[in-house]
Amino acid sequence: MLRELRVRNLALIEEASLEFGPGLNVLTGETGAGKTVLVEALSLLLGGRGDSGMIRSGAERMELEAAFDIEGDERLRGMVESEDLAAEGGDELILRRVIGADGKSRCYVNGRLSTVGTLSRVGEYLVDIHGQHEHQRLLRPASHLEYLDVYGGAEHLRLLEAYRSLHAAWREAARALERADMDEAERLREIDLLRFQVREIETVRPVEGEMEELARERGRMQNREELFSAAHLAHALIAGDGGEGVVDRLGEAEAALLRASSLDEELAAWCVRLREGQEALAELAREMHDFAEGLEFEPGRLDEVEARLHALNDLARKYGGDTAAILEHLERARRRLEELENLDARRDELRGEADAALASAGEAAERLSASRRELARGLTREVNRELEELNMAGMRFRVLCEEEADLGPMGRDRVEFQVTPGKGLPYRPLARIASGGELSRITLALKLALARADAVPTLVFDEVDAGIGGTTADVLAEKLARIAGYHQVFSITHLPQIAARSHTHLAVSKRETAGGVRTEVRLLDPGERLEELVRMLGGDESTARRHARALLKAGGERAARLST
Repeated sequence: MLRELRVRNLALIEEASLEFGPGLNVLTGETGAGKTVLVEALSLLLGGRGDSGMIRSGAERMELEAAFDIEGDERLRGMVESEDLAAEGGDELILRRVIGADGKSRCYVNGRLSTVGTLSRVGEYLVDIHGQHEHQRLLRPASHLEYLDVYGGAEHLRLLEAYRSLHAAWREAARALERADMDEAERLREIDLLRFQVREIETVRPVEGEMEELARERGRMQNREELFSAAHLAHALIAGDGGEGVVDRLGEAEAALLRASSLDEELAAWCVRLREGQEALAELAREMHDFAEGLEFEPGRLDEVEARLHALNDLARKYGGDTAAILEHLERARRRLEELENLDARRDELRGEADAALASAGEAAERLSASRRELARGLTREVNRELEELNMAGMRFRVLCEEEADLGPMGRDRVEFQVTPGKGLPYRPLARIASGGELSRITLALKLALARADAVPTLVFDEVDAGIGGTTADVLAEKLARIAGYHQVFSITHLPQIAARSHTHLAVSKRETAGGVRTEVRLLDPGERLEELVRMLGGDESTARRHARALLKAGGERAARLST
């Protein structure tokens, strides 16, 4: 949920730091006070389009920051981790955006420089903004199928998962058949090429590691004299002749110390170390002698090595950088050659597998479609019931669920939410509703029906009460409170009935300052909240005050019933 929002230099707001809670949060204030500016701040933080014209007059830049608590939201945490945006601890998500007077925008997620696109992707998991703004996921037909599936609950989702598994198996079988179902002339050309490659490599018969070993041997033959002289001289200096070598001198040193070792035990220890040094140097001298002796090569050996390396390097240029890569290519070529030579039988086998996989996927798609048609009827009934209670009985809603010819990753169904403004009038897509107030209330009815299914934790309703009054206002307040049992809800409202049901009440107002008009936002305490309801009710003050107290009392009692 949204825990905190900080705004600097947005429109008429110089600076505001607001804290929110779970349940229903409301923003109230006089018309023109700037209530929707806070929704604009959220919209910008969620990747909305911004420009320098939104910056407060005289300021160099606008700064926006929001902190979200994502503890327990595994869907959201998984998305954040997949984008590598998680903060230490993983239970908080902080979005920040700075827009300068030059129009340039900088975005941050958990302190890391990011992009507007990332904010937008993250925002779809965090907040739905409903009203006169862009973040209206329900208006996008592409999301309707997902909503209907989630509305179906665990049993329906198991059908969907089973279908998706079978669809993936069919697509893989179809791709295998497509690879096998090649032109005959192309098949023969590839067979000829593979046979040539296999024959060429098998003729050379490379051995893994052979190129490296031959390169070392060639280096020794090409530099034999220098290598022999160095090894021979080192051997002579260490092993010596006639007591002139290092090993003999170490033996003399050991003997001298040994004679005096009875006088001091440290000398005895030195003797041991000298003996160990003698043995190590003697072993090294033997290795040097063997190395020098091994530098004798058969006549013509260098030519043999050069020829062998030339053949291996020729293969390496074609099939890989070393003998291991050449041998890997040989194995792949053999497998592919066998596959192509037996393609006719394999093609029939693959076609049978693809047909069987398609049949299984088709049967699963039928089960999925049947389930969706039933869900569509149920969702249609629920939303129309909500619309009737909102005094919109003339407006009718339906979930159009049609089967298409081709199977896709989600089945063969096309789902779209549609409405008609009255009996006898055609249904139209939800996005084409002209009235913002009607659109908000239809969205509210949908959200109520889908409240338990909607994974987005925070919902914002911008003036959902437009044109509503009387008993409908009480119904609307009740419904917003019910949605707030499943989500964190924000409502910008003119209705005291809604404000009275809130868990957090913020008031927006304008004031004159030396620098001009400023918008202020403050959290109301219980006494201030009562006064704000009195203002909203208007009319006779004493009557409005009694009415405000009654609304607050009734709102508290309803909240207690809902919580139980």
